[in-house]
Amino acid sequence: MDEHRRPRADRGPEAVDEDGAHLHLLAARGPGQPGVLLDGDRLPDRRDRLEPVRGVGTCVQQQLRRPRSRRRRHRLPRSDRRNHRAPRRPVSRRPPRLATVAALLAAIALTPIAGSEASAGVAGPTPERAAELGRRAWIYGFPLLEFARVRKEQTSVACPDRRGNAPLNSFSNAPTFPSPESRTVVAPNTDTLYSIAHLDLGHGPIVLGHPGMGRRYFSLQLLDPYTNVIGFIGSRATGPKAGRFAIAWREKPARTKPRMPVIESRYRRVWVIGRTLATDRADQREAYRRMRRYELHRLGREPRRFPARCNPGEPGEFPTPTDGERFIAKLNRKLASNPPPRRDRPLLDELASVGVGPGLDPERAGLSPAALNALYASVAAEAASFPTATRLAALQQAIAEGGWLLPADNIGDYGTDYEFRARIAILGLGANTPDEAIYPTALTDSAGALLDGANDYRVTFPPGEAPPARYFWSLTAYDSSGFLAPNPIDRYSVGPSHPPLREKADGSIVIALQDEKPAESRVNWLPTPAAGFRLNLRLYGPSRAARRGDWRPPPVVEVTP
Repeated sequence: MDEHRRPRADRGPEAVDEDGAHLHLLAARGPGQPGVLLDGDRLPDRRDRLEPVRGVGTCVQQQLRRPRSRRRRHRLPRSDRRNHRAPRRPVSRRPPRLATVAALLAAIALTPIAGSEASAGVAGPTPERAAELGRRAWIYGFPLLEFARVRKEQTSVACPDRRGNAPLNSFSNAPTFPSPESRTVVAPNTDTLYSIAHLDLGHGPIVLGHPGMGRRYFSLQLLDPYTNVIGFIGSRATGPKAGRFAIAWREKPARTKPRMPVIESRYRRVWVIGRTLATDRADQREAYRRMRRYELHRLGREPRRFPARCNPGEPGEFPTPTDGERFIAKLNRKLASNPPPRRDRPLLDELASVGVGPGLDPERAGLSPAALNALYASVAAEAASFPTATRLAALQQAIAEGGWLLPADNIGDYGTDYEFRARIAILGLGANTPDEAIYPTALTDSAGALLDGANDYRVTFPPGEAPPARYFWSLTAYDSSGFLAPNPIDRYSVGPSHPPLREKADGSIVIALQDEKPAESRVNWLPTPAAGFRLNLRLYGPSRAARRGDWRPPPVVEVTP
């Protein structure tokens, strides 16, 4: 995707989203009213809604453009009706047409830009203020654009493949665990097989069904475009028995009440991340057979069928823009097609002053050239610096807490904590809520030094103190970027789902983190990347103590070879 500026002709009041639906981008409202359309807001369907033009007031434009009304017929006064004579009009009652035009042109010249702060008698944002709002706009919008990126990339195939890509409203089921070549999302899970789908609820509810799963753990996580969890279907949330659920957009409910549980979404677009527990190769094949019975189809219709020899093709790459102008343009389009929740109104009211919001444009916000340049520059600077700042902040917190970074209790349901939401989009897009799973992360050893593949480490769970998880737990090693790194034995996780899990004679569980096979007996070897790395400890079905942070993982201790 080229990085040059898009021509003005491509940024008109109408755009097309990735589903092909027309998005009628709303013009900014009048003075004192932010030009944003929030979830639940409705504007009257007025045919005379005009888009403000630089230097011309809305009211004056409407006078200029309003269709001419039919000329009114004047009735004669009673005293003159008999003689059929019209009264003489005073010359001063109606000014000449040229005088009217001159007055109108003078009004146009003096009218401030509609929708700008100047129209309310307030100076426009300074460059410093515009830069600060640009930074906040990037933090607010990055998760939404990452959701859009993943959605567009994973649906840009002709038919489902086995790597997480499928057309809309279709599952892509992976028969094996992610590998070091998997680069769509960071920190992939190597305990469960993935089922990925992207739903479009714009034509009515989508039915999601699954077979009976017995004792095998599974979860189908539903996320909205702002990466908040809508809900779960699975072992914990709905039980192991076979089930069918209608996922409905509140703006497009079913015509008749579905004869099944309904999960309501505030948004038309939903991301489904399915996880099905599996162990060795044979068990993966059995799990995959059940996953192939997961179904998606529109309510009242049959599932979509694809040709047996369909070639899905390679998915496209659609990176999130990093330059300020293109980032804001795309953000404004996505905000229009995914109306923000009401709780975001205070921030969006501020961002509207620099042209950030549904249907807005910074170049029509009345900004000075210096403020406009500051806005775009700050967005680009935040895109370049935020990922590094996120990792640094996580490192500092891990050092302060003995090496392990514990997730906050609002992960997966962020509310107005926009910065935390953006940090999770960097570290692990699509996070679960704590009631389903938690992922403590180790970045340093017990002495506060960064984990390094040149060193050997041990993590020891004392007898009877394995991670408190109802379904399963595992420890996974990632490189410094959050991806799996190749190793000679293709082992990326250690835990009960990766047998055999060895115990010492006293019942303790020791995990050896090093690049070569350890000489020590009865330890569990987890190969580490050659350079810097991090660890994720997954607990699915964590205990209350683990969810609240009362339980902490044991330290990562460096040992001498």
